[in-house]
Amino acid sequence: MKAELALVPTEAAEEIRSERPDGRKTQDKRDPRLPIADLFSEERARQLWESLPDEHRQDHFDSSNMPDDYRRAFVEQVSNREKGWFSQAITFTGLPEPMIWELAWFVDQQVRDGYAINPARFNRLRRGLVLALEYGGPQARSAQSITALSNEQWAEEVRAAAVRTSLPSGENIATLVLHSVKHIQDRLAYAYHDGEWWRLNLWNPTLDRRIPQREHEPSGRHVANFAHLTTDWLREAVKWWLSVQLLTEQYVWSSVKSRMDTMKRFQWYIDQAGCTGPQLVSSPEQLRTWVRGFVDHLNSHSTLSGVNKGGKLAKNSRRSALVTVEAFYRWMYDNRAEAVSVLADPRWGRLDSTYSVLFRLDDKPRRTNQMPDDMALEDEVISQIAAGSGLLAAPKDEGGLDDRQAFHALMLLIRTGRRMNEVLMMDFDPLLPLATTGPKEGDDGAGFVARLKYQQTKITGGGPPTIPVDQEIVDIIRVQQEWAREFITSQGAPEGTEPPYLFLQTRQNRLGLRPYASATLHHRLGNLTKMLAITDSVGRPVAVSKTHTFRHTRATDLINAGVPIHVVMRYLGHLSPSMTMHYAKTLSTTAEREFLRYKKITVDGRTASIEPSDLYDMLHLDQRADRVLPNGWCMLPPRQVCAKGNACLTCDKFVTDASHRDELQHQLAQTEALITRRQTQFTARHGEPMGEENIWLAGRLTETRALAKVLIALEQIGVHDDGQLRAVRGAGVTDRPGSIPGQPKESIS
Repeated sequence: MKAELALVPTEAAEEIRSERPDGRKTQDKRDPRLPIADLFSEERARQLWESLPDEHRQDHFDSSNMPDDYRRAFVEQVSNREKGWFSQAITFTGLPEPMIWELAWFVDQQVRDGYAINPARFNRLRRGLVLALEYGGPQARSAQSITALSNEQWAEEVRAAAVRTSLPSGENIATLVLHSVKHIQDRLAYAYHDGEWWRLNLWNPTLDRRIPQREHEPSGRHVANFAHLTTDWLREAVKWWLSVQLLTEQYVWSSVKSRMDTMKRFQWYIDQAGCTGPQLVSSPEQLRTWVRGFVDHLNSHSTLSGVNKGGKLAKNSRRSALVTVEAFYRWMYDNRAEAVSVLADPRWGRLDSTYSVLFRLDDKPRRTNQMPDDMALEDEVISQIAAGSGLLAAPKDEGGLDDRQAFHALMLLIRTGRRMNEVLMMDFDPLLPLATTGPKEGDDGAGFVARLKYQQTKITGGGPPTIPVDQEIVDIIRVQQEWAREFITSQGAPEGTEPPYLFLQTRQNRLGLRPYASATLHHRLGNLTKMLAITDSVGRPVAVSKTHTFRHTRATDLINAGVPIHVVMRYLGHLSPSMTMHYAKTLSTTAEREFLRYKKITVDGRTASIEPSDLYDMLHLDQRADRVLPNGWCMLPPRQVCAKGNACLTCDKFVTDASHRDELQHQLAQTEALITRRQTQFTARHGEPMGEENIWLAGRLTETRALAKVLIALEQIGVHDDGQLRAVRGAGVTDRPGSIPGQPKESIS
């Protein structure tokens, strides 16, 4: 019977580490909770064998029985250098039957996933296993499955057998067995494991297809290792929490790593401060002190990697850690009854409502979204990058990096403003026809000719992820498509096969099933940065590898070209204007130009007496959005506070222009309707209408008179405007010095 997968002690859950030849420690990403030998089941091995197509259930493959898909996947090896014989044959003969089943299933999985099979290496692996089975120790000689020994034990048995048989190549075969057996066992471990996938400490979506993922997942090859959480109750609860979030699509796979990083910080604090289980402390009175200690721990913690290595954690990182821990505990509190059953730990049932809000508002730093000044690149810098980008595609013997894919990807990043993964995970044929008619006769070709579909991997919701593109972008995509077709054909894919992605991983990707890795492109662009050594107008080095600057630059260019904000939102794939404005940096000259397009009118219906450029400076519209009103602007100096409530229409600091005409007319109609309604009610109650001395009516009549003056002035400007920008004082100036002819005008500072 197969042994049950049981919880292991904290010590066993720690990362397994081994010594490298250079003395450094390496992490073995084998899940310590997968006791591979205990997972073996002959019945399950037979099921794996029977799941294969008939032509794949063989103990050897050669020219007489090789399936077509295997023939294309098996790399031809020279068998006789003098005569030039080639062989694709492999054999599993001489091994126990369950081991043959396992190897046959493994080969089938490798071929399905687009990997190549090296017959020479595979036959040497088989030779090493047979050697250990025949001349190894008692444990090896009795083995029925590749899982019977660890990969290290198999390698040692091969070495010992080689010594006994005086095999000169024993060490080389042992090294091959060490690495190959581990890869085989990693696949078999998940195939043999039939428990709940989330209970494993190592989540590997490449090998465990039960883990939920999006169709296009940028982090699809990442592995989540929960062995970092060495506290049993925390580790099991976090795994359950994250698994439910994945299953319900509250989180995506790429979110798991960031949550894991946060919970590792929480684990570090538990190791430092200690705790009493899920409730953290023994009495409710101690909880605030314990929690505050975690906040102080984050505030004093130093970063271990990145550009800020050795410095303090950024505000956003600290806030994210607190928000994640609080979200975890809130969810555990809401599901505490189920947690007792699922995790077999009654302590979770003792959580009270205090744990749903662990941190106070002032514990969490305010989120900072201020972008550096160099996020939007200058035109000259973009030109230099484009001019030097050919080094990416140039051959290495000409001083280039010999990567045409990186060159094409950079061209698309610059021209479209997409995120890196949105380009690298693009469909093989991402072009769609325009929704509108194409370019007219005589068009110079600079217009849009197609729509480009990209993979929206960050934001869910909104419209379809497409943008209009010109002929230049279409040409780049066509050239990349041709390169991708040639590549997979050279790798052994059937003639006419089209890969799912436009940009392809170039190693072990025979069918093009895996996209070009973002880490590879980042490395290429880092090398290009060193080769070009570009600086901006103030001498700052420009990092081409910071691809998000191309997105900021594109957003800024669109805003400054006068493209409406809702169109820019749609182009960038954003869900709100605030997201777009976070990316776009509007030039001060553009903001001033747009403001000065309108003539400003005061509440008494006159043109503002100050120059519009001075008015713009006074209002600081690029910084003082709180001075923008629904029907105009407030000229109150930024340091002063308004004490008039909503009496803007009767305030001498109020100005407006023709862009607010509809709002002003709507406000006048509403006010007049309100006066009529109140007069009717007043007359019905008191037998006579309100007089103009009534304080409420007097205020409303003042508003209507002010609105009427403003609208009349706007109409007059529309008819008699001579195009000159003039300005006079704001509302209320008729009661102040300077408004009566002959009196000196009061200056505004």
